[in-house]
Amino acid sequence: MATAEEILAEIEQVGRLTPEQEDILYNISLKQDELGRESVNLLLEKVQGSPVYEPMVEREYLTYDVFNHGSRHEIACLYVTLKGLRYCIMFADELSRRRKLNPAGAPWQPTAVG
Repeated sequence: MATAEEILAEIEQVGRLTPEQEDILYNISLKQDELGRESVNLLLEKVQGSPVYEPMVEREYLTYDVFNHGSRHEIACLYVTLKGLRYCIMFADELSRRRKLNPAGAPWQPTAVG
């Protein structure tokens, strides 16, 4: 399991995920946290070779299982890894503010400056 120091070292080498990737990772991690190890399902062809999903898999923030129940479409069941969860925790203050609703499910209130 990657430590915070290892994740920071990786970020120094290759940079952070893109904002889109961070939002996806954070949203999947919240779903897993609330519902247990609940997957997000996508067509496998949308994951493999994707400039959004493939780097997260390669950097081990996401993993997936492939299912095919007799159809021509293979389904990738995405899971956030422990490394991915740690990444989300490290940047949670920033990532959570990007969401339309706060953790209580209400719109964010503007903060007073000054």
